[in-house]
Amino acid sequence: MEKPAPPKYSIILCVILAILTAMVLRQIKADIPMNRFARILRASIYIGMFASWGISIYIRIIQPQVRRYLIAISSLMVFWIIIRTIRYSLNDCVWLMRYLWYLYYLPMLLIPLLGVFVALSLGKAENFRLPKWTILFYIPTIALLLLVLTNDLHQLVFTFPTDAVVWMNDYHHAIGYFLIVIWMIFCAVEALAIMLIQCRSQHSLEALLLPFVPVLLSVVYCALWIFRVLGIFQLAWLKAFAGDMTVVFCLLFTAVLESCIQCGLIQSNTGYDELFMVSRLGAQITDQENRVHLASLNARKLTEEQKIRVETQRVLADKSMLIRSQPIKFGHVLWQEDIGELTEAIEQIEEKCRDLAEHNGIRRENLETRKKILALHEKNRVNDLIHRETAGQIDLIDRLLVQYDSETDTCNRSRLLAGAAVAGADIKRFGNLLLVSECMKTANIQDLSRCFDESFMNMELLGINCLHTLPSGIFMETKDMIKVYSSFETIVESCLYDLSHVWIHTRNSGNRIFLHMEFVCDTDLSRLAQITDAFTCEEETYRFTFDLKQKAGEEE
Repeated sequence: MEKPAPPKYSIILCVILAILTAMVLRQIKADIPMNRFARILRASIYIGMFASWGISIYIRIIQPQVRRYLIAISSLMVFWIIIRTIRYSLNDCVWLMRYLWYLYYLPMLLIPLLGVFVALSLGKAENFRLPKWTILFYIPTIALLLLVLTNDLHQLVFTFPTDAVVWMNDYHHAIGYFLIVIWMIFCAVEALAIMLIQCRSQHSLEALLLPFVPVLLSVVYCALWIFRVLGIFQLAWLKAFAGDMTVVFCLLFTAVLESCIQCGLIQSNTGYDELFMVSRLGAQITDQENRVHLASLNARKLTEEQKIRVETQRVLADKSMLIRSQPIKFGHVLWQEDIGELTEAIEQIEEKCRDLAEHNGIRRENLETRKKILALHEKNRVNDLIHRETAGQIDLIDRLLVQYDSETDTCNRSRLLAGAAVAGADIKRFGNLLLVSECMKTANIQDLSRCFDESFMNMELLGINCLHTLPSGIFMETKDMIKVYSSFETIVESCLYDLSHVWIHTRNSGNRIFLHMEFVCDTDLSRLAQITDAFTCEEETYRFTFDLKQKAGEEE
């Protein structure tokens, strides 16, 4: 767990205090001995601010391409402050002062350009690269930068009096300067327009208008600077407040980008506490003393005893809620698992087991009653036949129930009950087929379908995917049905706990019907190949095919 970040208002207060301190240092007169120290300290404050902003960008921004461009912008601002400080620290080297001034236009041209690249990279994948046509943006940028750096040769950006040696405010703006300003404004507006187009459906209008406040201030300040309002009209208070063009532009550029981050135009790695609180997960984050620092709205209040116990074991809060814990760097994360459905499923399985046991008793009573009605020799024969054919399944149920009584693991108990339910369904449906075969020699294949339906319903308790596509209106001998279903029981019982898929389907050919049973499991079923008419195996998929004769549509 990371330490919580300081509140936003604390950061804003620190920034305001730092700017005010730098403004106070700027008021120290040039003839005071500590002027040089104040200038260096002021520059250090701004360099620290922009470097810190770049570090925060590295932490907050997720998309690598956007992060690289924003860090480059931060680095250009630091570079701008450094060369500005060096320039005003020189007194004798005129040509160096002039070229340091020209170098101002390196960050001034590149920062808006990088802003366009940031906008084009928003919402893209981590491996995104800018399209090749964006290289066209470099052409006017580099051309304008070279125009500034070579101004001494042509004076197309700044013009100076012919007798000027050391210039301060004795220059004028030429056509090249206005081209630079137009290009900078074009890049800034295009970057914002791209951001708005990409994000207009995800944010409110008020949030989207936030970045335009520093943009508007930048345009106004640029106009004031171009027309020398800061100097010509001698607005002392305005010059004292915003006379440092480098710092003002860097702060306004930073404000534009930061406002884009804050209003969501630039996605950032923040807001996890709000997301955690509104998530559907019932969880809490505590420290080493079990004090809750963050909790979701769905989190249940826990007692001190539960918080202590959950550190070493799972705690059952009630019949439907399980509390678990995981240690993290500064404490623990506690979350609640809803086991109501699992508990209900176990109760249903237990109830089905009881119903199955009761149903088996009722079935035996019904058979006994029917045997009394039938002739005594039929009674003995049918009784012997049923018990002989289902003895294996009954014995399997008895073994599973004995294991269930001695088993303590909840998952294994559920598997044993499900296996007993499958065997019970096999007993029931196989007995019905035997009784049908005693009454008639042919029957509708739907009788066999119902057998598979009930078996599949119980097999699905073990997570087995089952499907059959037996057609209706087909009649076949009941002995063939018994053979098919008996083979199905044998195969299922041999691979019940590692069986994953079962598919039963048919294919007609004249008066023949080919019934295919396909099983997907880890058990080798090739040893059962003799119980069917045809057998194939491919990549743990075993197909058993029965060649059956189709009868007329009248039951005998």
